[in-house]
Amino acid sequence: MSPTIITAEHQLDALLPKRRLEDSPPAELMAAAGAWSDAVWAEAERVGPIILTDAEVLKGNKLAASPVYICGVHRSGTTLVRDLTDGHPDLVVLPSEGTYYTNLETQLLSLPANKRAAYLGKEWLRRLANPINQPPYWLLGKSGEEGSPYVDFARYVLAWWEKVDQNNPQWPHLVIVLAYASCTNNLSAKYWVDKTPANERYLNRIWKENPQAKIIHVIRDPLATLASRKKMEPGITVRSALRDLKISFKVAARQSAPKDERFLLVRYEELCDDLQIVTEGMATFLNISHADTFKQPTVAGIPSQANSSFNKEAASGQILKADQHQQADILSKAERELIAAEVGELAGKLVYLMPVVGLLRKYYLKLRYGF
Repeated sequence: MSPTIITAEHQLDALLPKRRLEDSPPAELMAAAGAWSDAVWAEAERVGPIILTDAEVLKGNKLAASPVYICGVHRSGTTLVRDLTDGHPDLVVLPSEGTYYTNLETQLLSLPANKRAAYLGKEWLRRLANPINQPPYWLLGKSGEEGSPYVDFARYVLAWWEKVDQNNPQWPHLVIVLAYASCTNNLSAKYWVDKTPANERYLNRIWKENPQAKIIHVIRDPLATLASRKKMEPGITVRSALRDLKISFKVAARQSAPKDERFLLVRYEELCDDLQIVTEGMATFLNISHADTFKQPTVAGIPSQANSSFNKEAASGQILKADQHQQADILSKAERELIAAEVGELAGKLVYLMPVVGLLRKYYLKLRYGF
């Protein structure tokens, strides 16, 4: 293996934070991640794509047609749902947010066609090394003298780039899915799973492109959701966070009314407090077995951080009850009233009861917060 990759990997590893970052990653970390992914991609291009067999291509095309999207507003519990599906033999679960519709597609389309594979491949190399700026890291293992699983991943990206139907609107994203499935020896899985907050905004497009796509929409108590966003995203305004929540809740309420076998609504509190019942429902929805993997959240088979932005002492793999990580003092009284005023009716349709805010008080709060 190239000593350049080994050295770059050691340098990046030394800079990865021991605990979750609550601010933007430092420039030094970003630079090290970029240097490492550049070195890995260059080696993959030098060696060339892995040769796929006809059987692998057949399995890959079948898997590509069977997506599951886990979505919901940010900080609603989508990560926990994703981590509970990880490791199931019937599922290929992307270990980092897909963000194809919400982010990557626009960025790819802004690039010349001959630059897109390298851009997407290196972006996902960095996500496999450092998914969300907190442990676990190095999801494919470490590189060594005998080889690098990340070079293998990049070579699979190059291979699938030519094999996936480029007329498929999801073509570049499917390349990543199948490269990851190939690296983890799971091309025979029944579904691939993508967790991306806000993908519910693209529901019509998702079902237009693939009418069989399954959707797991996660919702959470509005006050807890907004408190978590305020804590973990200091730059976000209450107005912006409430707008996001309202859009997500409207989709949840609309899709919950008719019975659609492609759509499952999961309430975060019920998941935390009644894990067995809710995950059995998820397994039934996907028509897969309720395996032991549903009992512990993992990322690429590694126990993930506990489901709390506030409890930093909880052990990896632990699932905290919904009332074990509430922070009542994060939101001001006026913010709590504003949330109730803006989404109280919608929340009620989704079984979240909120206090009634008087008409005059509602007008005052909307003026104060710029609605």
